[in-house]
Amino acid sequence: MVPNDDKISSFQLGLLIFLTPIGVGIFTLPAVLAKDVENNGWFVLILGGLINILFLFFISEVGKKYAELGLVETLRTLFGKFIGTLMALPIFLFYFLFTAIEIRMFGETTKMYLLFNTPLEFIMIPIFIVAYLLVRMGIEQIARFFEAIFYLTVLTFVFLFLLVVPKSDYSNLLPVLRVEPLKILKGISDSLFSYAGFEILFFLFPFIRKPEKAFKSSMIGMIFIIFIYIFIVIHCYARFGAEYTKTLLYPTLSLVKASDVPGAFLEGIEGLLFSLWIILIFTTIVTYVFGYMIVGGDLIKHREKKHIAIMIMPIIYIISLIPDSIADIVDLSDKMVLYLGYYTLFFIPIVMYIASLIKGVRKA
Repeated sequence: MVPNDDKISSFQLGLLIFLTPIGVGIFTLPAVLAKDVENNGWFVLILGGLINILFLFFISEVGKKYAELGLVETLRTLFGKFIGTLMALPIFLFYFLFTAIEIRMFGETTKMYLLFNTPLEFIMIPIFIVAYLLVRMGIEQIARFFEAIFYLTVLTFVFLFLLVVPKSDYSNLLPVLRVEPLKILKGISDSLFSYAGFEILFFLFPFIRKPEKAFKSSMIGMIFIIFIYIFIVIHCYARFGAEYTKTLLYPTLSLVKASDVPGAFLEGIEGLLFSLWIILIFTTIVTYVFGYMIVGGDLIKHREKKHIAIMIMPIIYIISLIPDSIADIVDLSDKMVLYLGYYTLFFIPIVMYIASLIKGVRKA
């Protein structure tokens, strides 16, 4: 039996890396990439996934050296107390604001497709409270929850997307790579952030039993995500074509709705996908709440970090209600990616990796 020491195994770490990024974006990703690179979305997803694996390597190398310190204390060790604290503030803001965005997107999408007459607040508040209740129990309990839903998630994915294969026309994927280089760069940029969530590895190191195996476990989790994303994008293009995919709000949902169940023994197949989606968006929210709780607690050196989560919840809820529509939410999300996303996901790993190398050379 696993001891209750609030530590996670390498397998559980891989599940956290796998299940965190797959949230709201899984519905919209095919349309976003179709606008960028026509029918070559699968190609930029591969490139984006490989680039993110490289950044996982940077994070893992730094994390192994300072596994007991955590993200904030590692920054303070590498850059000094004052500069390290300043560098950690945007990371806290990233998790704080993206938690608000994810909760609002969950509320809007659920209201649009499932709970038409339910007030938005009564959709958002329950999932936020349940996420907090899980987070306050610690990372081990979070990992056990992820472990419990992993097999259900995989089986549902296999069942749902095997339905779309028979009617796919793969000639819609042609021509291959006949697109301008600048558009490919834009597609790579968007694909990079479809994997956002892998950076949680930074603050997970103090909770990992075997930090030396973190990169291998995280890489396997990332490869699973790449495979699922590519499968979804290819079959959206194969069924609808890139031009029509651009016009769809949620191409993945449309793909499932357009599929027929053999023998018609199950109606409303999109409901099954929505059930899976609710679980996946919940995992994203849980991890982001845990992220701002840990980073915020370390910033002010507060031992009871669960207090940070409960104190900030009302502020996050108020912020989540500021956008007027889904278009405003998407616009806000794009701005957050531009200013905080690049910083948290890519700038910080590179800078910390270089600083750790320099510090290692000085010690030698």
